[in-house]
Amino acid sequence: MKKIIFLCLIITFELYAQNVKDMLGRTVAIDDNVTKIYSSSPIALYSLYAIDKDKIAGLNFPFNKKERKYIDKKICDLPILGGWFGQGKIPNAEMILKVNPDIIILPDNIKQIEKKMLSMFGDAKMTIFYIKSTSLQEIVDSFEYLGKITGKEQRAKELTLDAKKRLEGAQELMGLEKKPRVYYAQGLTGLETECNNSLHTELINLAGGINVHQCEQKTMYGKETINFEQLATYDPDIILVFEKTFYDTIYQSAKWNTLRAVKNKNIYLIPNEPFNWFDRPPSFMKILGYQWLANILHPEMTKVDIKQSAKSFYKLYLNIDLNDDEITRILGQ
Repeated sequence: MKKIIFLCLIITFELYAQNVKDMLGRTVAIDDNVTKIYSSSPIALYSLYAIDKDKIAGLNFPFNKKERKYIDKKICDLPILGGWFGQGKIPNAEMILKVNPDIIILPDNIKQIEKKMLSMFGDAKMTIFYIKSTSLQEIVDSFEYLGKITGKEQRAKELTLDAKKRLEGAQELMGLEKKPRVYYAQGLTGLETECNNSLHTELINLAGGINVHQCEQKTMYGKETINFEQLATYDPDIILVFEKTFYDTIYQSAKWNTLRAVKNKNIYLIPNEPFNWFDRPPSFMKILGYQWLANILHPEMTKVDIKQSAKSFYKLYLNIDLNDDEITRILGQ
């Protein structure tokens, strides 16, 4: 009798579950009635928002005031569950158990601590699904996998096709012989930057530029500190600025005005609403960020109307209609 009941349970589960491979190639049994998904990293969380926001079970951290203008209020009000996303951050296991998500999305870079991580949940059985989202290509590839576990495969396909269309000029730009030399200025002094091989600056390479700071990245977090004398030897053609506070002062600095990029007014504040278009946090917004940067580095080749492109992007990915004034403000023009 027990064997019959056990077999019935197996058959019932199989009827209402599908086997889906995650981005590590693991076969995961996914319930057909998934309603709550917890992503332990912001990158996958933002992509999940674009594909099926109604299945988000909780947030990694609260959205700030600027972000909340673009995010559905009911999502903003979800419980804060924390996550694994570097700098020693760990999730709130008690809150996750209380929310009881159907699926937990994990970044591939914590696979090695899976057993330790699962021990946080005691005897509770958690369905784990790994997503790769370190590079922009992986972010785009992840749409298909998120579509499968949410049942929104058509939506995922729509975003994937759009992303590929927006990025299709990257190979040509990367193959150019003549490329502008670019410095990425972070921090309140503009003297924090990233190595040329850092994924924090992958858009520079994709958009046909050369990152002037050639070095080996010490940590995944990045933020290499340099001095102004070192920057002066680079004397970049273009400077991309992360912090508006620094951007607002750069043209008033006699020291910075000795640089070629400042003299030629080739300083660009990176758009950052609702999330940064370039980096920190990396997200699907980098797809639009690529178009923005390619337009700056090679306007003669890309010829993209960035305002119209941004409008269609916000509508498709965030379901937001922006007018010309709003787009102009976001672009800092």
